[in-house]
Amino acid sequence: NISYGFLKLGVRKGDKIATITLNRPEWNFLDMGILQTGAIHVPIYPTISESDYNYILKHAEVKFVFVSGKELLSKIKHILPEVPSLKGVYSFKQIDEVKHLDELINLGKSNTQPELLKKISQAIQPGDPATLIYTSGTTGFSKGVMLPQRSLLGNIEFARKYMFMNPGERILSFLPLAHAFGCMVEFLFPFTLGCHITFLTKTPAPSTITEAFGRVKPNLIPSVPLVIEKIYN
Repeated sequence: NISYGFLKLGVRKGDKIATITLNRPEWNFLDMGILQTGAIHVPIYPTISESDYNYILKHAEVKFVFVSGKELLSKIKHILPEVPSLKGVYSFKQIDEVKHLDELINLGKSNTQPELLKKISQAIQPGDPATLIYTSGTTGFSKGVMLPQRSLLGNIEFARKYMFMNPGERILSFLPLAHAFGCMVEFLFPFTLGCHITFLTKTPAPSTITEAFGRVKPNLIPSVPLVIEKIYN
């Protein structure tokens, strides 16, 4: 339905759609909905500076932006009129200023085009761009890295050889999904295996992460050394 909604809004192959949010299921729904239309997902960190948001949204020529709620919208609201490519803004939480994700979903439900979507998705090639990730550079603004479909698939196949999980097992997601590693190991890899994904929707901190360990009892905890060190201490 998200894909149908995008098609009704005129989204075409190669268009850029941005998300600005902490980890939450809607990020994953959007990622899949974007990719099968041939559009390109531009995941943006929710913690960067105003000047970085300004640069990325303009440089990527973003057409639609999705934010988690009022707090993140306030960080970019006055920038949005300066983005000439922008056609709309949506939120995952119900707020007055912008449309809610449900409006896009309901638009799709009212305008289903299964044959068109199937034709578009089947025409996507392994070398077509899937995501545009702005990673921190050594100097200046973030550098936009275009990853093709085959890159994501290659990572999944590699992970299957070395990360042993079974369908139904649990994974805890708290690394940023806007990062290539977080996206692969907390979403694409477990999703293709049929695993359960639990999202830590708060800002990750040792206390909230360790509390989540006890509640979720995950079989796999993707992390980075700094986080493990803090939790250990």
